[in-house]
Amino acid sequence: MPSERITFLVEKFFSNRCTEDEKYELMQWANVATEDELAELLYHSWKNHEANLEMPEEMSQRILASIFHKEESIEEENPTWEEEETPSRFWQMGYRMAASIAVIVAVGLFAWFQYNTVHQRNENRLVQVKEFEKNDVLPGTNKAILTFDDGSKVILDTSKNGNIAKQGATNILKPEKGQLVYQATETPNARPMYNTITTPKGGQYQIVLSDGTKVWMNAASSLRFPMVFVGKERKVEMTGEIYFEVAKNTKMPFKVSTNGQEVEVLGTHFNVMAYENEKSIKTTLVEGSVKVSKDNHSTILQPGQQSKVGFSNGIFRTINDVSLEDELAWKEGYFQFNNTSLDMIMRQIERWYDVDVQYIGKVPDEHFTGKLPRNTNLSNVLKILSMSEIQFKIEGKKIIITP
Repeated sequence: MPSERITFLVEKFFSNRCTEDEKYELMQWANVATEDELAELLYHSWKNHEANLEMPEEMSQRILASIFHKEESIEEENPTWEEEETPSRFWQMGYRMAASIAVIVAVGLFAWFQYNTVHQRNENRLVQVKEFEKNDVLPGTNKAILTFDDGSKVILDTSKNGNIAKQGATNILKPEKGQLVYQATETPNARPMYNTITTPKGGQYQIVLSDGTKVWMNAASSLRFPMVFVGKERKVEMTGEIYFEVAKNTKMPFKVSTNGQEVEVLGTHFNVMAYENEKSIKTTLVEGSVKVSKDNHSTILQPGQQSKVGFSNGIFRTINDVSLEDELAWKEGYFQFNNTSLDMIMRQIERWYDVDVQYIGKVPDEHFTGKLPRNTNLSNVLKILSMSEIQFKIEGKKIIITP
C-alpha cells in the first residue's frame, strides 16, 4: 500500500490543489511504483473522486466504452459469477477502474509537463526578446559610395541633393535621397569615362544611367559603368545583387558581366544575384527575353524563368515558374521566405543589417516561410525566427545562433 504521503498527494491532485513541486514528487513516485500499488491507490481515488473528475467528453466516452466492453467480455468468459460482488470480481473491477484512473492521471501529468515545457520556453523567449531589444540593430538605409574615373570618391548618403558633379559631357545629379541620375549632354568623342557605385552592407541605392536604364542595387553590391555609352554595345560590370530595367535600343545590346557570366538584352527587366557567398549566380527574368552565357554554355530565358550557374562547378540550370515575388521582394522592401533555409535567411540578414553570424555547433536544419518589411529593426526579425527551437543572441554586430 502506498504511503500516507503519496495518498495525500493523490487527494490533492484530484482536487486541483497540488503545487508544482508536489506534482513532480507524485510523478517521481509513479515512475517507480508497482502495478499493484498504482491499481490499489488509483481505485480508491476513483471511488472518492469520480464525481469530481474533469476531462474532455470525447476522451471520457472512449474510456467508458473501453471499460464496458471489457466488462462484457469478462462476464461472458465467467458465466458462473453471482450478482454479489466477490473478492475476485471486486479486484478485477478495481483493476479496470485503476486502468481508467491511470489514463486520467497520465493525461493530467502529461498536460502539466506540456504546460511547464511551453511555459519555460515562453519565459526563455521573453528573455531573448528583451536581449534583442537591448542590443538592437537598425535596418539598412540608402547609402553608397560613388568612385569617379580618376579615383576620387563621393559619399552619396551624406552629400546634398542637387548637382553632384559634371564630368566631360555628363551631369551627375542627386534628385533625392537614395537616387542618382546621369544626364549626357552630348556624345563624347574621347574614350569613355567609367564610374563605380558601391553599396556597403546595410546599404541600397538607385541609379538612372545615361541611356535611361534604371538600376536598383541591393546591399553589398557594386556597378561599374561608362558615364556615356559609346560604340556597338552598352556594357556594365556588377557584383552582389542588382535589378535592371534596361532602356530599349536594338542597335546597342545591353550586357551585364559578373563572375565570368554575361547577360545580354536589348531592352527588358531582370534581376541578377551574384553574391560570392551564395552557391550560384541567379538570373531571373521579369519581362522580355535575355541570353545568359558562361564559358561554352548559354540559354535564352523567358519571363518567369531563372538560370542558375554554380560558382564552384559551373553547372548551368534553367528553372521554370520561379516566384517573381520571392526573388524581387528585396527591391519592394521585404524579406520574403518560402520554405527558406535558416543559413540562407541569415546571409540576407548579414548583408542588410551589417552584422556577422556565428553558429555554435551545427547549422540548424530549419526552414521558414513568411514575409517581413526590411525597414524593421533586427530585433523584430529575430523575434519571429526565435519562435522555433533556435536560440539567438546579439553581441554588438554579431548574431550568435545555437540549436
